[in-house]
Amino acid sequence: MSTDVRFEDESAFSAAISDVRNDNSEVNYVICGHVDGKPNVIGVLYTGLDPSEIGSKMDPSESLYALARYETKFDLSTTVKFVYIHWIGESLPVAKKGRYGVVHGSIEARFSPYHLLVEASTPEDLSSDKILQTLMESAGTKSKVLDDDQIPQRQMRGFTATQLPQRNKKANFGVSAVSTKGAEVEILPEVQEAVARVRSDGDLATWMVAGYKDSNPKGPLVCMGCGEGGLDELKSNLDDSLPMYGLYRISHTDADEITTVKFVYICWSVVGTKVKPMAKAKISTHKGTAEEIFCPAHVTVYASELSDIVERNIMEKVRSYTL
Repeated sequence: MSTDVRFEDESAFSAAISDVRNDNSEVNYVICGHVDGKPNVIGVLYTGLDPSEIGSKMDPSESLYALARYETKFDLSTTVKFVYIHWIGESLPVAKKGRYGVVHGSIEARFSPYHLLVEASTPEDLSSDKILQTLMESAGTKSKVLDDDQIPQRQMRGFTATQLPQRNKKANFGVSAVSTKGAEVEILPEVQEAVARVRSDGDLATWMVAGYKDSNPKGPLVCMGCGEGGLDELKSNLDDSLPMYGLYRISHTDADEITTVKFVYICWSVVGTKVKPMAKAKISTHKGTAEEIFCPAHVTVYASELSDIVERNIMEKVRSYTL
């Protein structure tokens, strides 16, 4: 199965995304889903004005994707933030979850850029208060306010001046600069050492996994396993109550009989009830920091169940990457 997706109506999707990002539009969110259960075909399902109603639109038996606009306030400044929502319904069949997981990376790219990733499985995960609190925490960690004389005009929607073209002239005032990296989390040296082992041609290690010490979403990240076995051995070290990150080394032989090493980054995101919504929201802000440690990788796998991590699907992604 291809890992690429297409939109049933490309113009409708582009218009909806444009409306969400447009200062002059009242549309504040767009929700998309798979058309007729097809993993590679996505369509626009809803657009709306109030992000607080997004949770009520989500189908517990489907995988859905949304971009929403929120306003955060700090002192006298108001900044617009974009949130990408990956909904994996609690009643989504395992077979569908596996098929949809293969193409998620391609889908996510169509909703970028955004300030925060929220992975949700219940309407409570999408509470506007919780999302706004997480946005404020992230901004408080990484943002700074620019002085009036540092910017020639208002930066649009919270992006830095280099990210979006400048539009209508407005009075000068400072806004929070956006961090592309996300919130910081401490990563212990043992994690970096395990990653280095997996990447080293002179080491037999083929996998490693890291997780949050004492299940605390504030960190630090610690190494929770490193070994020389296959994918099943890696999977046996994943905890279904703890978000984790993994790196897996595999060999791929192409049509010309040339064997090369490929790396797979596994983002283990528990979406059930064992992880509190605020903890999941906090952890989602660490995405950029984690990627700096575990990437670059040839393939990224987003998984919430062991059935999402399948050797066959990974190799298919690898073959697609090398074409």
